[in-house]
Amino acid sequence: MTTRRAFLADLTWAAATGGAAVQLGLVSMLAGCERRIEPFARLSPAEARTMRAFAAQILPSEPGLPGAEDAGAVFFVDRAFGDPFFADTVPIVRAGLAELDARARGAGARDGFASLGDAEQQKIMRLVENEPYFAAARTLVLIGTFGDPSHGGNRGGVGMRIMRMDHRPSYTAPYGWYDAHI
Repeated sequence: MTTRRAFLADLTWAAATGGAAVQLGLVSMLAGCERRIEPFARLSPAEARTMRAFAAQILPSEPGLPGAEDAGAVFFVDRAFGDPFFADTVPIVRAGLAELDARARGAGARDGFASLGDAEQQKIMRLVENEPYFAAARTLVLIGTFGDPSHGGNRGGVGMRIMRMDHRPSYTAPYGWYDAHI
């Protein structure tokens, strides 16, 4: 016959070993994960850092709501730089990214625009918001955030979550709309 004390001791031991097994499973699963760093085909590392920071200021993430960084907008920009449709935009945006870094260095940031805090980045962006590259880069960020994921951005359908919409491959008219008498 098992005593209540022995039963509780066995129950505690089982819970502890079960919890440890679950934690070991999680630890081994996480150990197998590594942050996948995708190389950029057309953006230099410095341009990619600056574009990422720029995108994060254009469409920042908020608590419970993703932003351009979460959508991978910079990956869309990298692919767009190789697309003939954006060929005229590439030199304008490249020059703008270099200017953002130069202005940041002028403000004391040794590592460029991306190394500044949010307030400093926004201050520089306000100074250049009427430059042609600003509009071009902002447009690329928005396309990369809300465009079709097959083009490199909007990863995981983040753009749809930002708009609080369910992603569906096709949309249909509401029931009764097509046979309503007009």
